[in-house]
Amino acid sequence: MKVSDNVWELVKRRKPTEGFLATADADGNPEVACTSSLELSDTETMTMLIGESTTLSNLKANPRAVFVVASGETSEEADGCRIDLAVKEIVEEGPVIEKGRQIMAAAAGPEMADTVAAFVSFSVEGVRPLFDA
Repeated sequence: MKVSDNVWELVKRRKPTEGFLATADADGNPEVACTSSLELSDTETMTMLIGESTTLSNLKANPRAVFVVASGETSEEADGCRIDLAVKEIVEEGPVIEKGRQIMAAAAGPEMADTVAAFVSFSVEGVRPLFDA
């Protein structure tokens, strides 16, 4: 599924604290994590660098996730959407991880680069409004 220009802008202009990735383990136990590394790489794909975490474990066990982008001071001012995702690939070694660590080092420093454990790519399965009417 291709995302619209509006969704593209919501994801690209968000602050680091305005994006949340919801996952669940194989038993359906939920987890929500604030994430700044999840990006749209094209209109049908999102990617992220991630460290060893509950979120990574959940994605390995259950490839479905939802990314929520939300901003605004009140519900009347809220802007955002929910993006349904499915894991395409989890890469944990090789040149992709080394490149990811270089990117992370430049953006957040060498300590953060050392925490990169995987590069995850997702297909965008659907986009829903922030609030159901």
